[in-house]
Amino acid sequence: MTLESLKRLAQRIRLGKGPESPWATPLLLDRGALGEACLALDGQGYGSALWENDGSIWTMPIGPRSDPALVRLPLGEGSSPRIVLNAEGRGIALWQGVVAGERQILGQILGGERDTTHVVFRTAGRIHHLQAAVDRRGNALVVWLLELDGRHEVMAQAFDTRGLAWEQAPTTLGMPSSPAMEPHIAVNYKLHAMVLWEAEGGPAEGLVASHYWPSEHIWSDRPVPVVAHAARHHQVKMDDLGNALAIWIHEPHGQPSTLEASYYDGLRSEWQEPETLSRAVTFSTPRLVMSGGGVALAAWCQAEGPGTSRLFAKAFEKGRWQAGEEALDPGSGPIQDFSLDIAPGGTAGVLAAHGTAEGDQVSAFLRGRGWSAGIPLAPASALPCASPQLRICPLGTSAIWVRGEGRDKALLLAETRGKGSTPS
Repeated sequence: MTLESLKRLAQRIRLGKGPESPWATPLLLDRGALGEACLALDGQGYGSALWENDGSIWTMPIGPRSDPALVRLPLGEGSSPRIVLNAEGRGIALWQGVVAGERQILGQILGGERDTTHVVFRTAGRIHHLQAAVDRRGNALVVWLLELDGRHEVMAQAFDTRGLAWEQAPTTLGMPSSPAMEPHIAVNYKLHAMVLWEAEGGPAEGLVASHYWPSEHIWSDRPVPVVAHAARHHQVKMDDLGNALAIWIHEPHGQPSTLEASYYDGLRSEWQEPETLSRAVTFSTPRLVMSGGGVALAAWCQAEGPGTSRLFAKAFEKGRWQAGEEALDPGSGPIQDFSLDIAPGGTAGVLAAHGTAEGDQVSAFLRGRGWSAGIPLAPASALPCASPQLRICPLGTSAIWVRGEGRDKALLLAETRGKGSTPS
């Protein structure tokens, strides 16, 4: 056995499931015909899980600092739940509903005096890529892609805590497009924001950005170019100074794919030339996270041969990417899906659903001064595991995932054991 293998074995014994494990035993949140699920934490280790079960939206208090309530609360009929919280516990829950053939976006502001449900948007079209972000005061921005009459429009709408009111109507960002686009929003604690999407068939080709100024409550009148070629599966994040990072996959015809990145300088209001992070035959959808202090992490899976893939992470700090990437090794099985998150202080983690010889397993990798070995959160299962979601705050970590298929899926929650359990 090599020295490196011995080190990893020692890490697994010290950090694995056992008396000294930082993770508590997983809890069952719900079972049935489960749809999408999500979770959010505030800065004190309290939060909520939000999920769909057979056409209804449910929620439950969670968090590494909270006592397990296991009391599910109904929010109404709907699908596609989303939830975000700021460090003070203010945020927004979103989901989609259908009433008399009309599609609706419904939102509930969280952490205020009244948590009432509001119809944010109504349409005869279809709603895709629903997402939201909040600032330090709980002001919110909601972004989605509207498909109507063969056109696709990126739309945004704001909630202002001072008047406890939504904008009367959403703003359309850029020009309508015939091909489908995938918008992604990045926001900092002052609600400075940008939305990136891939434009095709218009005056601007490639990845473009629209900027939001919270003091004037306005969006830029035209999109700003980020990169002038195809940029699939992009991600974008912003720090507290208004700097931003974007990553994407470029797939030139007849050539290996590249994972690329660009940095937005908030002082100069300009995007830097793209740089290549990795090359491979194929990539999975990458993940990107960024702290308010400007520390960022990217994670991705890349194919390294027929039926094989590896999970990698790469750090960004002080305006530049580290020299090399780090391989996260959950074992010899394939990676089905993974989630990535980062705490304000820079502590980060990856939650991966992957195969093993005994079945599917969900493992956590926590990053303080360095990456831990993979920590299995539950025994391997003959049932498929999917949709891992991870959230980290300064006082702990929460993770959810789905096990099973069909109408007998199980939604599981695992959390660290409170203050001090997330490595520094």
